[in-house]
Amino acid sequence: MSVAAFQSLMAQLVVDPSLCERLRVDGIAADADLDTLERQRLLAIAASPGLSINHTLHRGFRLGKLKALLPLTCTLMKGVRLQTAIERFWAAHPPRTFYFLPEAVEFCGFLLTQPSRSRYLREVVAFERSNLELQRARLDTPPQQTVQFDHDPGRLLGQLAAGHAPKGVPVRSCTAVGNVDDSGRVRWALQA
Repeated sequence: MSVAAFQSLMAQLVVDPSLCERLRVDGIAADADLDTLERQRLLAIAASPGLSINHTLHRGFRLGKLKALLPLTCTLMKGVRLQTAIERFWAAHPPRTFYFLPEAVEFCGFLLTQPSRSRYLREVVAFERSNLELQRARLDTPPQQTVQFDHDPGRLLGQLAAGHAPKGVPVRSCTAVGNVDDSGRVRWALQA
């Protein structure tokens, strides 16, 4: 019997509705490190109609964290475009952890591989992804981040930060360089 195996499967039941369905249909793998009581409990939990409430709460929490960690990207995409992108991402990347910063970074990587008609999306996503990389918990100093902008980043990011769709953002080719200063704050500087 392994408490870790039980707890791991229990957490997966909360975050992955497809696992519940698989367990209801196929049962628990014979080689799982679980005793009979643990197997019975997990199967009962998977069959519980109340588990769907946990799935809904977890999805809402995931969405809330993406919106909190990627506010500029979410403002730019908003509505159906954002919802569709998140659904496609979640279908291809089931949750593996309750830590949301890595998921937000993965979502940025996903968006950067998708076709987009937005002239600003690549710049905004690259900036927010780099900003998250600078904020990641680590033992050493985070590596410097650079983001290439084709449009004036002050105007572009400023309009998005104010909650507005960008309009009239002039073309301006420049590079934003991000570092973490001695006090642990993220600092960005522009290079022409």
